[in-house]
Amino acid sequence: MKRVLAALAVLCLPQTALATPGAANLVANGAFTTGSFSGWSLGGNAEYVDVESQSYDGYAAPLGGNYALLGPVGSDGTLTQNITDMAGERLSFSFYLAGDGGTANDFSASFDGATLLRVVDQPVQGWTFYDFTVLGTGHDSVSFAFRDDPGYWGLDGVSITADAPVPEPSALLGFGTGIAGFAAWRWRTRARKT
Repeated sequence: MKRVLAALAVLCLPQTALATPGAANLVANGAFTTGSFSGWSLGGNAEYVDVESQSYDGYAAPLGGNYALLGPVGSDGTLTQNITDMAGERLSFSFYLAGDGGTANDFSASFDGATLLRVVDQPVQGWTFYDFTVLGTGHDSVSFAFRDDPGYWGLDGVSITADAPVPEPSALLGFGTGIAGFAAWRWRTRARKT
């Protein structure tokens, strides 16, 4: 009987409640663990851009490994990566960013060409976690543009993961109705036996 109840409960669950959020990071080498920019396209001014493993200019990696050290002078450098996701899927786009506060500096983060963060002449900023909710289209891109004439930006932990699906109220109502129907059937079956 317990198996029947469990099977009915699973059958009555809305599909979105059955799905588990994908915890896998869709960004390749988002924490720069390879010690390089593999998986990324580096463009624009790529001078003074590197992957660092040791504390440098006050930047120790927030995740305990490598991080990108970004300090082009005079014009922006860019880091871009294309990702594959599911169209219409809610995604969490996040990263850690630190800056030494020297001017002139700028930094921007974009998803599919839409700028989500842009700072110019940012004062000193320790490692700060940024997290944005975006919608996947199936084939998307994440990109960063940066410049820091007297120093460096630090970038680490770039991640895009699927958010947990939220069941629609009508699906939850259907689930509740199914469980109530099963409970009533079970109660009637027991009442007949006595």
